[in-house]
Amino acid sequence: MMFFVGQAFAEWLSERKGKPPSALRVSIGRDPRLSSPLMAASLAAGLAAAGVTVGRFGACTTPAMFMSCILPGHLYDGAVMITASHLPVNRNGAKFCTADGGLEKKDITALLVRAAELATEAGQLPSDRFNDHAFVITAALEASNELVRVVDFLPEYAAYLRELMKESIAHPEHPDAPLTGLKIVVNPGNGGGAFIADQVLGPLGADVSASIHLEPDGSFPNHTPNPEDKAAVAATRQAVLDAGADLGIMLDTDVDRSGVVDRSGNGINRNRYIALMSAITLRENPGETIVTDSCTSNGLAAFIQQLGGRHFRYKKGYKNIINKGMELNAAGVPCPLMMETSGHGAMRENYFLDDGAYGALKIVIEAVRRRLEGRGDISELLAELREPVEAMEIRVAIKARDVRAEGERVTAAFKDWVDAGCGGATNWRLEDENYEGWRVKVAEEGGKEGWLLLRPSLHDPDIVLNVESEHADGMRAILQHLLEFFKQHPEFEVCTGKVEDYVYVPAAA
Repeated sequence: MMFFVGQAFAEWLSERKGKPPSALRVSIGRDPRLSSPLMAASLAAGLAAAGVTVGRFGACTTPAMFMSCILPGHLYDGAVMITASHLPVNRNGAKFCTADGGLEKKDITALLVRAAELATEAGQLPSDRFNDHAFVITAALEASNELVRVVDFLPEYAAYLRELMKESIAHPEHPDAPLTGLKIVVNPGNGGGAFIADQVLGPLGADVSASIHLEPDGSFPNHTPNPEDKAAVAATRQAVLDAGADLGIMLDTDVDRSGVVDRSGNGINRNRYIALMSAITLRENPGETIVTDSCTSNGLAAFIQQLGGRHFRYKKGYKNIINKGMELNAAGVPCPLMMETSGHGAMRENYFLDDGAYGALKIVIEAVRRRLEGRGDISELLAELREPVEAMEIRVAIKARDVRAEGERVTAAFKDWVDAGCGGATNWRLEDENYEGWRVKVAEEGGKEGWLLLRPSLHDPDIVLNVESEHADGMRAILQHLLEFFKQHPEFEVCTGKVEDYVYVPAAA
């Protein structure tokens, strides 16, 4: 199918750029998944069959693919990264972009519809697995050698990042090796991020000898390449403590997400990572607006306000928050950072690119600056961040055939229940602004405040429930009352078992 996706992308790009396919140039990169080489080759064959000149980058990262459309000497019309990011090894897909950014959902839908039409016209069906491979190989053999070229782009992208860091740090003693004396553990989880250690941090003087899981391996033998993954955090923490390192960096498969571990072994991801990036960003852009997803904590909102910034809590989905940030900037509301709790983040100064490496390198730059100024570890920036005592996400499975309609029915009924007084819970109040599902403030003892958010999942057949409390065992009280809502609506085709399990299993002694 990737062959026909390539042909469809050639048509889409030709129309968007106002050029014939023969005048287009497209770059293709891939992550180390076992299925990625065949998918990348099939895509290249489809593009070449349409007359497009293809740059085959081999193993690469999503941010690097975007930069191939930006950096002088390359300026590809479009770029494709074969990856499934942090998903299991048996999944794979493709991310498309131009110099304007990633394609929107409607563009991807149009590509897939057109690819299916092209496959049907060629007499190829999804079930024809072996015939499909033969079709691709035949088309590749007929393509001109001039159209498909191998390009070693990642070293150029690494050089670009090194220059950015040298300029940002402007080290008074080691301008070309500004990371001298810094020990950093890089953990790409056997994904595509080893070059951050070998080609960026190391050449700038950092000791990266304690880095782990650098070898690309699409079976991901150690843990999922995911900065939220508990095993990834634990492995990075141990490596940092064993080596006495100053910092640990965790990267996902295609390096568009990251997280860090401080010198004491504390994981900094999710709300803590957004807080750290906000502290760095707002010092450089005082008073401006930080866009986050809908699941960020009350403590993070207060932290951003304490820093003099403004917080715009929007929707889940990194494209949603990036697009909202771009929209705000265009409307005259300065917004330098858009970040999701998953670790996806984009900065205005970096082309609004969803780039995990860039965020991690901003933190490295901050660590060096603090050292030069005689200040402490980066974790000190989080000293005023109020964090929840308890936090959880529970997915309530939708059993109805029409998942979207049932999800909307449940969340609409939840809002009505809250508006009607939440079954007598006077300490529950709907947030003033909601862009996704419905978020409720829960006043707790001592002037503290918990919250819950009920929303339909973006991709899965679930209702997603996020809940936080600033009291030990406070989540149990919130969820116990929420069950009263579901009991009032037995007609909903959902499975609340996980909520019930949490509520009725006795708390640990």
